[in-house]
Amino acid sequence: MIRDSLSELKGLDHDPDFRWRGTSVTRIENLSDIVFAIALGMLITGVDAPRTLVDLREFLVNIFPTILGFCVLLGLWNGHYTFFRRYGVADSKIIILNAVLIFIVLFMAYPLRFAFDSLFGFITQVFTGDYTRSINLGLRSYRDAAEIIAYFSLFYSASFAVFAMMQGHVLKKAELLSLNAHELAVSKQMHLVRWLQCGTTLLCAILAWFTPLGPAAAGLMATFRPLFLIAAKRYPVPETT
Repeated sequence: MIRDSLSELKGLDHDPDFRWRGTSVTRIENLSDIVFAIALGMLITGVDAPRTLVDLREFLVNIFPTILGFCVLLGLWNGHYTFFRRYGVADSKIIILNAVLIFIVLFMAYPLRFAFDSLFGFITQVFTGDYTRSINLGLRSYRDAAEIIAYFSLFYSASFAVFAMMQGHVLKKAELLSLNAHELAVSKQMHLVRWLQCGTTLLCAILAWFTPLGPAAAGLMATFRPLFLIAAKRYPVPETT
């Protein structure tokens, strides 16, 4: 399994000062991995198998929006993976929240694909003047593109809300989990980041749907990285001696 191989590298690609309590892969994680794999596959299944050279060219062009969609889903998967490795909690509340999360991920796949396909179609028509891609997607107006971004942003916001609730749950069990000062600060940072990401993507959906910004509101997601800096300042990690 991917998780098993990555667990051997925790000192290389994750915080080496955070003790991993999830030392074995649970059935919850196995099911979640399957759902993430299905969602990743759904990004591809929307593309018909190429039968001619023209079809092959179109298939290769579709790699670009697909890669972007992969990055989004893999980012969520990595957050899921890290959470279970760090805390190893699988009580009834986490099971319920995880079920909600994988449900969201499944239904997020197609809006995600549409969002990046429409973005790529817009870029294509700006540089080539060819509206074929947008027309094939049924995008006949700026408003149509805004609607797609609003749908995607709502699903994205919901996934971050679930992550935030999962983080909040383990924070309540900090004493039981024996979180040290470093681990507690990192956990609080992630809790705040998840809620900020939830709020940012929800704002994207609102602006896309109700304001003239339309699909351009998705640009707010570029602020994700500064959110980590805000959280780090709010909950600084104590220096190790």
